[in-house]
Amino acid sequence: MGHVAILIDKKLYFSDVSQPFNIETLTWNDLTYTGAPTKFYASACNGASNNDLFIFGGTPFGGTSNSFAVKYDINDQHWTEITSGENEPKGIDYTSCAKFNNRSIAIFGGRLLNNFTNDLWIFDLLDLKWSLNNAPHPFPYIWSCCAITLPDESILYIGGISLNKNGTEHLWELNTNTSGPTPHHRYGFSAVLTSDKRIIIFGGYSSTDFGDLWILDITTYQWSEGIITNPNGLRLSSHTETFVDNYMIIAFGGNNVTNFSLATYMLDVNKRDSYTWVTDFIPSTTNTTNFK
Repeated sequence: MGHVAILIDKKLYFSDVSQPFNIETLTWNDLTYTGAPTKFYASACNGASNNDLFIFGGTPFGGTSNSFAVKYDINDQHWTEITSGENEPKGIDYTSCAKFNNRSIAIFGGRLLNNFTNDLWIFDLLDLKWSLNNAPHPFPYIWSCCAITLPDESILYIGGISLNKNGTEHLWELNTNTSGPTPHHRYGFSAVLTSDKRIIIFGGYSSTDFGDLWILDITTYQWSEGIITNPNGLRLSSHTETFVDNYMIIAFGGNNVTNFSLATYMLDVNKRDSYTWVTDFIPSTTNTTNFK
């Protein structure tokens, strides 16, 4: 729970998805030797190229680095703490990150010293510097939401926990400008954008763990509940969800029955009107590069 997953060049960091595999015999690639920082409740985005990834925020564990931004160079297999020595975010966990315009990453909301924050920070991937967005209208105070970069480079924030006007926590509604049946408010869920402009969310938590699948068509902003043809009873929160080819790979997380989960699941999302749990991954293209 509280982990991150990043897809770069057909490699899902934590696993290689450039070759066919079976989810039940998934091969792991241990990168512990690279000296990765040990954090939880962090967020992660890939860089301007396919050569690096960034981890932002999170709660340090076991005396690891307190730096808010850490970069991993895939070619050199080297971690670097990123700090400009200027105004930059510090001590935030449960935040969300989204890359846009292929050179900037937006960091929004989160929890700062057990308090909510509504700051919107912009990280320049080329200059490796931060700027704080000074929008004319205040942003809501939200943590543990999902951020999706849309095709027009705008960012859609879904779900999470918000701080209301009375200073108390409540679950943020998923989206108030949509039509159709609406998913129950939640946090700790996952969301991905498919190539045909569907946002697919799965699981999450709100007094209990969810196992439902919801679809938002971003051309019409209409919600619909996803039909899984072979339901397996899975309920999960604080997991990751990664879209690869026509598959949605769901990993780890936990629930209030089994606590932590080390399992990985895969959903075939090729059809718009039905979805199927599968075990075999067949990539659209394959390569023979080594995992780094």
